[in-house]
Amino acid sequence: MNARARGATRLVAVIAVLALALVACGRSSSSSNGGGGKKGKPAAVAGFDGTTITVGAITPQTGIAQIIGVPLTNGNQTYFDAINATGGIGGKYKVKLDVRDSVYNTNTAQQNYNDLRESVVMLAQLLGTDIANAVLVKMRADKMVASPATLDAEWVRNPNLAPIAAPYQIAAINSISYWVDKEGKGKRLCVIRPDDLYGAAGFKGVEFASKHLDFKLGTVATFKASETDLSAQYQQVKGTDCDAVYFIALPTAAIPTLGKAAADNLDQRWIGQAPTYVSLLSTGASAAWASKHFWLAAEGPEWGDVSVPGMKQMLADVKKFKADQKPDIYFGFGYAQAWAVGQILTKAVANGDLSRAGIMKAMQDVGTLKFGGLTGDYKYGTAADRVPPKASTVFEVNPSSPGGLKAVKTNFSSPTAQKFQFPKS
Repeated sequence: MNARARGATRLVAVIAVLALALVACGRSSSSSNGGGGKKGKPAAVAGFDGTTITVGAITPQTGIAQIIGVPLTNGNQTYFDAINATGGIGGKYKVKLDVRDSVYNTNTAQQNYNDLRESVVMLAQLLGTDIANAVLVKMRADKMVASPATLDAEWVRNPNLAPIAAPYQIAAINSISYWVDKEGKGKRLCVIRPDDLYGAAGFKGVEFASKHLDFKLGTVATFKASETDLSAQYQQVKGTDCDAVYFIALPTAAIPTLGKAAADNLDQRWIGQAPTYVSLLSTGASAAWASKHFWLAAEGPEWGDVSVPGMKQMLADVKKFKADQKPDIYFGFGYAQAWAVGQILTKAVANGDLSRAGIMKAMQDVGTLKFGGLTGDYKYGTAADRVPPKASTVFEVNPSSPGGLKAVKTNFSSPTAQKFQFPKS
Protein backbone atom coordinates (compact mmCIF):
# COMPACT_ATOMS: atom_id res chain seq x y z
CA MET A 1 0.00 0.00 0.00
CA ASN A 2 1.48 3.35 -1.01
CA ALA A 3 1.80 6.05 1.68
CA ARG A 4 0.28 9.15 0.18
CA ALA A 5 -0.81 12.47 1.64
CA ARG A 6 -2.23 15.65 0.22
CA GLY A 7 -4.23 18.66 1.38
CA ALA A 8 -7.96 18.06 1.15
CA THR A 9 -9.63 14.72 1.59
CA ARG A 10 -12.45 12.82 0.09
CA LEU A 11 -14.55 10.01 1.09
CA VAL A 12 -17.91 8.34 0.52
CA ALA A 13 -20.93 6.76 2.15
CA VAL A 14 -23.02 3.54 2.29
CA ILE A 15 -25.63 1.58 4.36
CA ALA A 16 -24.55 -1.88 5.51
CA VAL A 17 -26.39 -3.73 8.28
CA LEU A 18 -26.50 -7.18 9.85
CA ALA A 19 -29.23 -9.81 9.42
CA LEU A 20 -31.60 -10.46 12.30
CA ALA A 21 -30.00 -13.79 13.05
CA LEU A 22 -26.77 -11.95 13.80
CA VAL A 23 -28.20 -9.27 16.09
CA ALA A 24 -27.10 -10.94 19.31
CA CYS A 25 -23.60 -11.45 17.94
CA GLY A 26 -23.29 -7.98 16.47
CA ARG A 27 -24.29 -6.28 19.72
CA SER A 28 -22.60 -8.75 22.04
CA SER A 29 -22.16 -8.46 23.96
CA SER A 30 -2.65 1.58 22.30
CA SER A 31 0.33 2.94 22.83
CA SER A 32 0.79 -0.18 24.90
CA ASN A 33 1.35 -3.37 22.97
CA GLY A 34 0.97 -5.53 26.06
CA GLY A 35 -1.63 -8.26 25.97
CA GLY A 36 -4.61 -8.85 28.20
CA GLY A 37 -5.30 -12.01 30.10
CA LYS A 38 -5.60 -14.78 27.55
CA LYS A 39 -9.22 -15.93 27.25
CA GLY A 40 -9.92 -14.12 30.52
CA LYS A 41 -10.78 -10.57 31.48
CA PRO A 42 -8.76 -8.20 29.29
CA ALA A 43 -6.01 -6.33 31.10
CA ALA A 44 -6.11 -2.54 31.28
CA VAL A 45 -4.32 -0.98 28.29
CA ALA A 46 -4.37 2.36 26.54
CA GLY A 47 -8.06 3.01 25.81
CA PHE A 48 -9.36 0.39 28.25
CA ASP A 49 -9.46 1.07 31.99
CA GLY A 50 -10.98 -2.29 32.89
CA THR A 51 -14.53 -1.00 32.54
CA THR A 52 -14.88 1.22 29.48
CA ILE A 53 -13.49 0.75 25.96
CA THR A 54 -12.61 4.08 24.36
CA VAL A 55 -12.44 4.34 20.58
CA GLY A 56 -11.63 7.43 18.55
CA ALA A 57 -13.03 9.23 15.53
CA ILE A 58 -11.11 11.65 13.32
CA THR A 59 -13.81 13.26 11.24
CA PRO A 60 -14.93 16.64 9.84
CA GLN A 61 -17.47 18.09 12.25
CA THR A 62 -17.08 21.59 10.81
CA GLY A 63 -16.03 22.93 7.43
CA ILE A 64 -16.76 21.87 3.87
CA ALA A 65 -17.26 18.16 4.63
CA GLN A 66 -19.32 18.40 7.81
CA ILE A 67 -22.40 17.56 5.74
CA ILE A 68 -20.92 14.05 5.55
CA GLY A 69 -18.95 13.82 8.79
CA VAL A 70 -21.71 14.87 11.18
CA PRO A 71 -24.38 12.32 10.16
CA LEU A 72 -21.74 9.61 9.74
CA THR A 73 -20.50 10.19 13.31
CA ASN A 74 -24.09 10.21 14.53
CA GLY A 75 -24.42 6.77 12.97
CA ASN A 76 -21.34 5.60 14.87
CA GLN A 77 -22.71 6.96 18.13
CA THR A 78 -26.19 5.51 17.66
CA TYR A 79 -24.80 2.01 17.21
CA PHE A 80 -22.60 2.36 20.30
CA ASP A 81 -25.54 3.76 22.30
CA ALA A 82 -27.53 0.68 21.33
CA ILE A 83 -24.81 -1.77 22.27
CA ASN A 84 -24.17 0.06 25.53
CA ALA A 85 -27.86 -0.27 26.39
CA THR A 86 -27.40 -4.06 26.30
CA GLY A 87 -24.44 -3.86 28.70
CA GLY A 88 -21.70 -3.16 26.18
CA ILE A 89 -19.19 -5.33 24.35
CA GLY A 90 -19.52 -8.89 25.61
CA GLY A 91 -22.34 -7.60 27.82
CA LYS A 92 -19.70 -6.08 30.12
CA TYR A 93 -17.72 -3.21 28.66
CA LYS A 94 -19.38 -0.03 27.44
CA VAL A 95 -17.92 1.87 24.51
CA LYS A 96 -17.01 5.55 24.59
CA LEU A 97 -16.55 7.40 21.29
CA ASP A 98 -13.98 10.22 21.49
CA VAL A 99 -14.56 12.51 18.48
CA ARG A 100 -11.99 14.96 17.10
CA ASP A 101 -12.76 17.48 14.36
CA SER A 102 -10.35 17.13 11.42
CA VAL A 103 -11.93 20.09 9.58
CA TYR A 104 -11.18 17.90 6.53
CA ASN A 105 -7.52 18.89 6.69
CA THR A 106 -4.57 16.50 6.77
CA ASN A 107 -2.45 18.61 9.14
CA THR A 108 -5.31 18.94 11.62
CA ALA A 109 -6.02 15.22 11.34
CA GLN A 110 -2.43 14.37 12.22
CA GLN A 111 -2.72 16.53 15.35
CA ASN A 112 -6.03 14.79 16.12
CA TYR A 113 -4.20 11.48 15.94
CA ASN A 114 -1.45 12.68 18.28
CA ASP A 115 -4.13 13.75 20.76
CA LEU A 116 -5.93 10.39 20.62
CA ARG A 117 -3.18 7.79 20.24
CA GLU A 118 -2.53 7.30 23.97
CA SER A 119 -6.19 7.08 24.96
CA VAL A 120 -7.99 4.77 22.49
CA VAL A 121 -7.81 1.06 21.67
CA MET A 122 -8.52 1.86 17.99
CA LEU A 123 -10.08 4.44 15.72
CA ALA A 124 -13.69 3.60 14.95
CA GLN A 125 -13.74 6.22 12.20
CA LEU A 126 -11.03 7.81 10.05
CA LEU A 127 -12.75 9.88 7.41
CA GLY A 128 -11.11 10.80 4.12
CA THR A 129 -8.81 9.10 1.64
CA ASP A 130 -6.00 11.66 1.88
CA ILE A 131 -6.41 11.89 5.66
CA ALA A 132 -6.08 8.13 6.00
CA ASN A 133 -2.85 8.23 4.02
CA ALA A 134 -1.53 11.13 6.10
CA VAL A 135 -2.17 9.31 9.39
CA LEU A 136 -1.12 5.82 8.29
CA VAL A 137 2.60 6.41 8.75
CA LYS A 138 2.15 7.03 12.48
CA MET A 139 -0.45 4.28 12.74
CA ARG A 140 1.99 1.72 11.39
CA ALA A 141 4.61 2.75 13.93
CA ASP A 142 2.03 2.58 16.74
CA LYS A 143 0.39 -0.64 15.48
CA MET A 144 -2.91 1.25 15.62
CA VAL A 145 -6.03 0.01 13.81
CA ALA A 146 -8.63 2.32 12.25
CA SER A 147 -11.89 1.80 10.40
CA PRO A 148 -11.71 4.06 7.33
CA ALA A 149 -14.75 6.07 6.31
CA THR A 150 -13.41 6.01 2.77
CA LEU A 151 -13.65 3.26 0.19
CA ASP A 152 -10.39 3.13 -1.72
CA ALA A 153 -9.48 -0.37 -2.86
CA GLU A 154 -6.04 0.33 -1.40
CA TRP A 155 -7.49 -0.29 2.08
CA VAL A 156 -8.56 -3.87 1.43
CA ARG A 157 -5.19 -5.45 2.23
CA ASN A 158 -3.86 -2.88 4.69
CA PRO A 159 -3.27 -4.56 8.09
CA ASN A 160 -3.80 -1.29 10.00
CA LEU A 161 -7.23 -0.67 8.50
CA ALA A 162 -10.59 -2.34 9.06
CA PRO A 163 -12.65 -1.43 5.97
CA ILE A 164 -16.25 -2.23 5.18
CA ALA A 165 -18.30 -2.21 1.97
CA ALA A 166 -17.36 -2.36 -1.70
CA PRO A 167 -14.64 0.08 -2.78
CA TYR A 168 -15.15 3.14 -5.00
CA GLN A 169 -13.63 1.23 -7.91
CA ILE A 170 -16.37 -1.39 -7.66
CA ALA A 171 -19.14 1.23 -7.40
CA ALA A 172 -17.85 2.83 -10.60
CA ILE A 173 -17.63 -0.46 -12.47
CA ASN A 174 -21.06 -1.68 -11.41
CA SER A 175 -22.89 1.59 -12.07
CA ILE A 176 -21.27 2.01 -15.48
CA SER A 177 -22.13 -1.60 -16.32
CA TYR A 178 -25.74 -0.82 -15.46
CA TRP A 179 -25.64 2.31 -17.65
CA VAL A 180 -24.20 0.39 -20.61
CA ASP A 181 -26.85 -2.31 -20.27
CA LYS A 182 -29.73 0.16 -19.99
CA GLU A 183 -28.85 3.01 -22.33
CA GLY A 184 -25.12 3.51 -22.87
CA LYS A 185 -23.98 0.79 -25.25
CA GLY A 186 -21.52 2.26 -27.73
CA LYS A 187 -21.92 5.76 -26.28
CA ARG A 188 -19.39 8.18 -24.83
CA LEU A 189 -18.86 8.61 -21.09
CA CYS A 190 -17.04 11.70 -19.82
CA VAL A 191 -15.69 12.27 -16.31
CA ILE A 192 -15.42 15.11 -13.81
CA ARG A 193 -13.11 14.24 -10.92
CA PRO A 194 -10.91 15.88 -8.28
CA ASP A 195 -7.15 15.58 -8.65
CA ASP A 196 -6.78 13.84 -5.28
CA LEU A 197 -6.66 10.22 -4.15
CA TYR A 198 -10.44 9.98 -3.80
CA GLY A 199 -10.84 11.08 -7.40
CA ALA A 200 -8.10 8.72 -8.53
CA ALA A 201 -9.81 5.75 -6.84
CA GLY A 202 -13.11 6.25 -8.64
CA PHE A 203 -11.38 6.94 -11.94
CA LYS A 204 -9.48 3.65 -11.70
CA GLY A 205 -12.87 1.97 -11.74
CA VAL A 206 -13.95 4.00 -14.77
CA GLU A 207 -10.76 3.08 -16.63
CA PHE A 208 -11.16 -0.59 -15.77
CA ALA A 209 -14.76 -0.52 -17.00
CA SER A 210 -13.69 1.16 -20.25
CA LYS A 211 -11.40 -1.79 -21.04
CA HIS A 212 -14.14 -4.38 -20.58
CA LEU A 213 -17.43 -2.72 -21.56
CA ASP A 214 -18.88 -1.38 -24.81
CA PHE A 215 -18.58 2.40 -24.36
CA LYS A 216 -16.09 5.13 -25.26
CA LEU A 217 -14.17 7.09 -22.63
CA GLY A 218 -14.35 10.77 -23.52
CA THR A 219 -13.23 13.99 -21.85
CA VAL A 220 -11.78 13.71 -18.35
CA ALA A 221 -12.05 17.09 -16.60
CA THR A 222 -10.13 17.43 -13.34
CA PHE A 223 -10.28 20.05 -10.60
CA LYS A 224 -8.33 20.90 -7.49
CA ALA A 225 -9.69 19.20 -4.40
CA SER A 226 -10.34 22.55 -2.71
CA GLU A 227 -12.42 23.92 -5.61
CA THR A 228 -16.19 24.19 -5.44
CA ASP A 229 -16.78 26.21 -8.61
CA LEU A 230 -16.54 23.67 -11.41
CA SER A 231 -17.87 25.93 -14.17
CA ALA A 232 -14.88 25.28 -16.41
CA GLN A 233 -15.08 21.52 -15.98
CA TYR A 234 -18.83 21.61 -16.55
CA GLN A 235 -18.33 23.41 -19.85
CA GLN A 236 -15.95 20.66 -20.97
CA VAL A 237 -18.55 17.92 -20.61
CA LYS A 238 -21.84 19.65 -21.40
CA GLY A 239 -21.48 19.35 -25.15
CA THR A 240 -22.90 16.73 -27.46
CA ASP A 241 -19.69 14.69 -27.38
CA CYS A 242 -20.62 13.40 -23.91
CA ASP A 243 -23.65 11.14 -23.68
CA ALA A 244 -23.13 10.67 -19.93
CA VAL A 245 -20.93 11.99 -17.15
CA TYR A 246 -19.37 10.04 -14.27
CA PHE A 247 -19.12 12.62 -11.50
CA ILE A 248 -16.77 12.40 -8.50
CA ALA A 249 -17.02 15.27 -6.02
CA LEU A 250 -18.09 16.36 -2.56
CA PRO A 251 -21.60 17.80 -2.18
CA THR A 252 -20.13 21.31 -1.85
CA ALA A 253 -18.94 21.08 -5.45
CA ALA A 254 -21.59 18.70 -6.73
CA ILE A 255 -24.70 20.66 -5.80
CA PRO A 256 -23.86 23.88 -7.72
CA THR A 257 -22.58 21.86 -10.68
CA LEU A 258 -25.71 19.75 -10.89
CA GLY A 259 -27.69 22.96 -10.47
CA LYS A 260 -26.10 24.25 -13.68
CA ALA A 261 -27.00 21.02 -15.47
CA ALA A 262 -30.58 21.37 -14.28
CA ALA A 263 -30.78 25.04 -15.30
CA ASP A 264 -29.52 24.10 -18.75
CA ASN A 265 -31.85 21.09 -18.81
CA LEU A 266 -29.02 18.93 -20.11
CA ASP A 267 -30.22 15.73 -21.69
CA GLN A 268 -27.33 13.73 -20.27
CA ARG A 269 -27.11 10.88 -17.79
CA TRP A 270 -25.04 11.88 -14.75
CA ILE A 271 -23.77 9.11 -12.49
CA GLY A 272 -22.54 10.41 -9.16
CA GLN A 273 -20.15 8.55 -6.89
CA ALA A 274 -21.70 8.29 -3.43
CA PRO A 275 -20.51 11.55 -1.77
CA THR A 276 -21.93 13.68 -4.59
CA TYR A 277 -25.41 13.38 -3.13
CA VAL A 278 -27.31 15.18 -0.39
CA SER A 279 -31.08 15.28 0.05
CA LEU A 280 -31.18 18.89 -1.19
CA LEU A 281 -30.89 17.43 -4.67
CA SER A 282 -34.33 15.86 -4.26
CA THR A 283 -36.06 18.89 -2.76
CA GLY A 284 -34.50 21.96 -4.38
CA ALA A 285 -34.76 23.58 -7.77
CA SER A 286 -32.79 20.75 -9.38
CA ALA A 287 -35.15 17.99 -8.24
CA ALA A 288 -37.15 17.61 -11.45
CA TRP A 289 -34.02 17.40 -13.60
CA ALA A 290 -32.21 15.11 -11.15
CA SER A 291 -35.17 12.73 -10.97
CA LYS A 292 -34.85 12.15 -14.69
CA HIS A 293 -31.09 12.34 -15.24
CA PHE A 294 -29.10 11.59 -12.06
CA TRP A 295 -28.11 8.19 -10.65
CA LEU A 296 -26.16 7.62 -7.47
CA ALA A 297 -23.55 4.84 -7.36
CA ALA A 298 -23.68 3.58 -3.79
CA GLU A 299 -24.65 0.46 -1.85
CA GLY A 300 -27.33 -1.04 0.38
CA PRO A 301 -31.13 -0.88 0.54
CA GLU A 302 -33.44 2.09 0.53
CA TRP A 303 -33.82 3.81 3.86
CA GLY A 304 -36.92 2.43 5.57
CA ASP A 305 -37.00 -0.98 3.88
CA VAL A 306 -38.07 -2.93 6.96
CA SER A 307 -38.14 -6.16 4.97
CA VAL A 308 -34.38 -6.05 5.61
CA PRO A 309 -33.86 -7.20 9.22
CA GLY A 310 -30.79 -5.09 9.80
CA MET A 311 -32.54 -1.98 8.51
CA LYS A 312 -35.40 -2.72 10.85
CA GLN A 313 -32.92 -2.88 13.72
CA MET A 314 -31.20 0.35 12.71
CA LEU A 315 -34.50 2.21 12.51
CA ALA A 316 -35.47 0.88 15.94
CA ASP A 317 -32.17 2.18 17.32
CA VAL A 318 -32.72 5.54 15.61
CA LYS A 319 -36.14 5.81 17.21
CA LYS A 320 -34.73 5.06 20.65
CA PHE A 321 -31.38 6.86 20.60
CA LYS A 322 -31.51 9.46 17.79
CA ALA A 323 -35.15 10.30 17.24
CA ASP A 324 -34.43 13.51 15.32
CA GLN A 325 -32.34 11.70 12.69
CA LYS A 326 -33.65 12.08 9.16
CA PRO A 327 -32.95 9.55 6.39
CA ASP A 328 -29.30 9.92 5.40
CA ILE A 329 -26.97 7.51 3.58
CA TYR A 330 -23.98 8.82 5.53
CA PHE A 331 -25.66 8.07 8.84
CA GLY A 332 -26.29 4.54 7.57
CA PHE A 333 -22.63 4.08 6.68
CA GLY A 334 -21.56 5.28 10.12
CA TYR A 335 -23.96 2.89 11.82
CA ALA A 336 -22.67 -0.04 9.76
CA GLN A 337 -19.07 0.98 10.35
CA ALA A 338 -19.59 0.94 14.13
CA TRP A 339 -21.33 -2.40 13.80
CA ALA A 340 -18.20 -3.82 12.19
CA VAL A 341 -16.04 -2.30 14.93
CA GLY A 342 -18.35 -3.90 17.47
CA GLN A 343 -17.73 -7.32 15.96
CA ILE A 344 -13.95 -6.82 16.10
CA LEU A 345 -14.07 -5.59 19.71
CA THR A 346 -16.28 -8.52 20.66
CA LYS A 347 -13.67 -10.93 19.31
CA ALA A 348 -10.89 -9.05 21.12
CA VAL A 349 -12.78 -9.31 24.41
CA ALA A 350 -13.43 -13.01 23.80
CA ASN A 351 -9.68 -13.41 23.23
CA GLY A 352 -9.01 -11.54 26.47
CA ASP A 353 -6.84 -8.89 24.79
CA LEU A 354 -7.76 -5.28 23.96
CA SER A 355 -4.17 -4.16 23.33
CA ARG A 356 -3.19 -2.99 19.88
CA ALA A 357 -1.72 -6.39 19.14
CA GLY A 358 -4.95 -7.88 20.46
CA ILE A 359 -7.09 -5.75 18.14
CA MET A 360 -4.99 -6.86 15.16
CA LYS A 361 -5.32 -10.48 16.21
CA ALA A 362 -9.07 -10.05 16.62
CA MET A 363 -9.31 -8.82 13.02
CA GLN A 364 -7.57 -12.01 11.89
CA ASP A 365 -9.74 -14.20 14.13
CA VAL A 366 -13.14 -12.59 13.52
CA GLY A 367 -13.72 -14.56 10.32
CA THR A 368 -16.32 -12.91 8.11
CA LEU A 369 -18.02 -9.68 9.05
CA LYS A 370 -21.65 -10.38 8.31
CA PHE A 371 -23.89 -7.81 6.72
CA GLY A 372 -26.89 -9.97 5.99
CA GLY A 373 -26.35 -10.02 2.24
CA LEU A 374 -27.32 -6.35 2.02
CA THR A 375 -23.87 -5.13 1.03
CA GLY A 376 -22.11 -8.45 0.81
CA ASP A 377 -20.19 -10.07 3.63
CA TYR A 378 -16.58 -8.97 4.15
CA LYS A 379 -14.18 -11.85 4.69
CA TYR A 380 -11.42 -10.97 7.12
CA GLY A 381 -8.43 -13.04 8.28
CA THR A 382 -4.93 -11.90 7.41
CA ALA A 383 -4.93 -8.67 5.44
CA ALA A 384 -3.57 -10.47 2.39
CA ASP A 385 -6.51 -12.87 2.42
CA ARG A 386 -9.37 -10.39 2.81
CA VAL A 387 -12.24 -10.63 0.36
CA PRO A 388 -14.45 -7.51 0.17
CA PRO A 389 -17.94 -7.42 -1.28
CA LYS A 390 -18.35 -6.48 -4.93
CA ALA A 391 -22.01 -5.45 -4.81
CA SER A 392 -23.45 -2.01 -5.52
CA THR A 393 -26.80 -0.28 -5.67
CA VAL A 394 -27.83 2.28 -8.24
CA PHE A 395 -30.26 4.85 -6.83
CA GLU A 396 -32.36 7.40 -8.67
CA VAL A 397 -33.58 10.65 -7.18
CA ASN A 398 -37.19 10.40 -6.05
CA PRO A 399 -38.60 13.18 -3.85
CA SER A 400 -41.28 10.87 -2.43
CA SER A 401 -38.73 8.30 -1.16
CA PRO A 402 -37.07 8.59 2.28
CA GLY A 403 -33.94 10.67 1.88
CA GLY A 404 -34.93 11.32 -1.73
CA LEU A 405 -33.43 8.08 -3.08
CA LYS A 406 -35.11 5.09 -4.70
CA ALA A 407 -33.14 1.96 -5.59
CA VAL A 408 -33.41 0.98 -9.25
CA LYS A 409 -30.91 -1.89 -8.99
CA THR A 410 -30.08 -3.22 -5.52
CA ASN A 411 -26.91 -4.99 -4.39
CA PHE A 412 -25.82 -6.38 -7.73
CA SER A 413 -22.35 -7.37 -8.86
CA SER A 414 -21.60 -7.13 -12.56
CA PRO A 415 -19.41 -9.66 -14.37
CA THR A 416 -16.91 -6.86 -14.96
CA ALA A 417 -16.68 -6.07 -11.25
CA GLN A 418 -16.00 -9.72 -10.56
CA LYS A 419 -12.87 -9.45 -12.73
CA PHE A 420 -11.39 -6.56 -10.74
CA GLN A 421 -8.34 -7.49 -8.67
CA PHE A 422 -7.58 -5.62 -5.47
CA PRO A 423 -4.10 -4.18 -4.87
CA LYS A 424 -1.70 -6.11 -2.68
CA SER A 425 -0.45 -4.53 0.53
